[in-house]
Amino acid sequence: MFVNKFAKCFALAFLSLSTFSCSSDDSSKEETPAVNGTKYVASYWLADYTQYILDFNSTDQLMTGEISAKGVGIEQEGSCFPVNNTFFALSTGDEGSVSFRLNNTGKLAAGDKLSFESSYAVGYTDDKKMINIGATWDGSSSDYELMIYNPTTVSIDGRKFNDFSVNPANKKILYWPTGAAVSGDKLFVPVYTKDVSDGTNKVLSSDATVRVYKYPSLEYVSTIKDARTTAIGLYYTNTGIVQTESGDVYTFSSNARAGGYPVTGVSSGVLRIRKGDAKFDPGYFFDLQSSTLKGKVLAAYPLGGEKVFISYIPNEVDAVNSVYSFLGTKPIFKSAILDLSAKTILAVTGLPDHGGDEFFGLGSMFVENGKAYKSFVTGEQARVYQIDIATGTAKAGALIKEGLYLPSIGKLTY
Repeated sequence: MFVNKFAKCFALAFLSLSTFSCSSDDSSKEETPAVNGTKYVASYWLADYTQYILDFNSTDQLMTGEISAKGVGIEQEGSCFPVNNTFFALSTGDEGSVSFRLNNTGKLAAGDKLSFESSYAVGYTDDKKMINIGATWDGSSSDYELMIYNPTTVSIDGRKFNDFSVNPANKKILYWPTGAAVSGDKLFVPVYTKDVSDGTNKVLSSDATVRVYKYPSLEYVSTIKDARTTAIGLYYTNTGIVQTESGDVYTFSSNARAGGYPVTGVSSGVLRIRKGDAKFDPGYFFDLQSSTLKGKVLAAYPLGGEKVFISYIPNEVDAVNSVYSFLGTKPIFKSAILDLSAKTILAVTGLPDHGGDEFFGLGSMFVENGKAYKSFVTGEQARVYQIDIATGTAKAGALIKEGLYLPSIGKLTY
């Protein structure tokens, strides 16, 4: 996920101090638009965090040769998300956010713009829209704004402010959002707890915590907690909560120094919220720290069905590395594929130990035809890798030149 230069520098300074379905009836059926062609679109970071948007005719171009932004692509600020046949660059800068589409000749073109004041957590909805949560990082206000972005109209369909203080009597201890997911008529927002009283945004230890809202009204319902594991997700990555094809929602807690958290005595693992429920499933806990992985989950990406791809750090490696290691390129992370329903683990082979996801996450893994594509920094170089979902076998692809990451990959039609 892209973060502007100011936000990145601010965060680093702080650290040193401490796919969907729609229902229809016979009277109102959605017509499937004719498809003339397809292209694949990716955002590309240079070493100085300048971002370009590139397009490809085939995933083969992600797997061969080199990917370079020299003389090609569209320079564009913002966190890029593929959503409902658009490539949305969400920027809080003066230029505004931009929605990209393929025109009728198959050329990537910028469309309408939209202004966003703040964006710290995002997520997809069942009805092909996006949730955006805006907030004040310095804690000057505990009122955060929840928004529903409509990519079809490039507009905000709904917005509502909500008090994210842990206790309304003390506005200096706050919940901070790490992502969002919608299942049916409920919006789930995982949070961690931070203390902003002395200006350092100190992360506090906490149980797994999710704030529940009605969707699409955005009315607050409740805050649910589970003491079997710790805070869900990571700051600014949106990879700690996943809705699977069953409609169940799964959350991922690292309990890791690498994730920026004070380590506690409970295990890193996965919790479940069953479709239709607004509480954690008391009969489900996938303990990853004590599993054959012997590791702590940092991020999860949906692969279809009930499977996810995860990035994790071995227990003993986390203990001796710095806090917030997920921000760096040091190759200390490993990967695996989980079947969340069956609680099975498939090791990913052929992918070397790799660096963290820095500030991007949601949208950085593209899945098609049983294969997943994502960029990784593996020491001296950065490449795209293709992972076979059935076997866990990874294959090295294109070398990324002049930069390190493809923060987002998507597919557009025209």
